[in-house]
Amino acid sequence: MGDYPVPYTLRRDRSALIVVDMQNDFVRQGASMELPSCRAAIPNAKRIIDACRKQGIPIVYLKFIAGPKESLIWTWSRKLVPEVKCCWKNHKRSYSDIEGEAEVTDIVAELAPRPGDFIVEKYSYGGFYETNLNSILVACHAGDVIVLGAATPFCVDDTVTGAFDRQYRVFLVSDATGSFDEEFHRNSLRRIAMKYGRVLSTADIIREIESR
Repeated sequence: MGDYPVPYTLRRDRSALIVVDMQNDFVRQGASMELPSCRAAIPNAKRIIDACRKQGIPIVYLKFIAGPKESLIWTWSRKLVPEVKCCWKNHKRSYSDIEGEAEVTDIVAELAPRPGDFIVEKYSYGGFYETNLNSILVACHAGDVIVLGAATPFCVDDTVTGAFDRQYRVFLVSDATGSFDEEFHRNSLRRIAMKYGRVLSTADIIREIESR
């Protein structure tokens, strides 16, 4: 991204992919907190997931969970309240781009986890906050993390910052990540590229994943 230096390249045998919050209640059409740019990122996210599967790179899916009791995050995200139940476990709703009802916290079907993938539930923005994400990455011998998903500048950014603080080399995929606000998104990518990790396109990260 831009003219920032390339201080490191991906170590495929020491990598893991983190898919942030690509779940129905954020991504599907008509979702409670609909993020159209994240829905548009599904094809690129799938390309990266497929490339990682092919190369045996571990995949960790993050899922944001709200409820069942009120927490401080509700103050800033009022659609988490019981009247809407955005991102509540064991709650279904209909979306206009798929048939029937779907669990609101499930990863979208296009990117669904497979046996052997990891799923980490979190009750805040960042993937490392009071979860076992770090333990999973350590167990996988991962020192490099590829990050994509929903959404900048909150859940994605906090996960990137958490990875950086724990000495992981970050690779954020700009066009497999979205936001609710394009200006926020641009500023988020710039911030990460300046101080936290490399910001790459889908084509560029796949090139590094497949490089020998």
